[in-house]
Amino acid sequence: MYDCHLDGFPKTGKLHFLTINKLMEILKKIKPKTVVFEGWEPTLDPMLAEIADSIRCNGMRTVLLTNGYLYPPISSFDEIKVSIKAFSRQVHVYYTGKSNKRVLENFKSIYENAPEKLSAETVLIPNLVDIDEIVRIAKFISSVNPAIHLRIDGYWPVVPNTPWRAPTREEVVSAVIRARRYLENVQYLSSDIKVIGRVYSLWPIE
Repeated sequence: MYDCHLDGFPKTGKLHFLTINKLMEILKKIKPKTVVFEGWEPTLDPMLAEIADSIRCNGMRTVLLTNGYLYPPISSFDEIKVSIKAFSRQVHVYYTGKSNKRVLENFKSIYENAPEKLSAETVLIPNLVDIDEIVRIAKFISSVNPAIHLRIDGYWPVVPNTPWRAPTREEVVSAVIRARRYLENVQYLSSDIKVIGRVYSLWPIE
């Protein structure tokens, strides 16, 4: 209910937790080709692997978007996208409250165990995770393998009481150009790109 693509974000109301059987019932009705695990942090769910395995057994592709702090169940996913918040330790600690040492180690380990599944994303936040910081992230990824795909997202200021602004399209493109000096595959999302299709909640919120 906190998905920023939903109409009226942020939603409020009472949370309803689904059983795996109920979740599969819903998914079989809408028949998605791909199911993306994201929002907050999916790896905190102790049933993540069981849920993902159930979905894969029913012929749907599974994608995990994770902050990389906890090591994911890589065998349960077809793609694992690690969101690297920052490369500089001090920036990462300021932004997340934690060191990024484990994130960077896990990124390397995922590549060693499942290189074909790994990709990365990061968020360009002017005056916090700036273009120079994006370049540092690109250099780190390149040190693992320059063919690893990176997506750069322009920050979307939807969280209240934060001081950061959205970058312009030109700033995002500039970050992409710089990152492509080190990586072979770099794409981006900026705030002026329209979402294709409709995002909606699968069950009502009280």
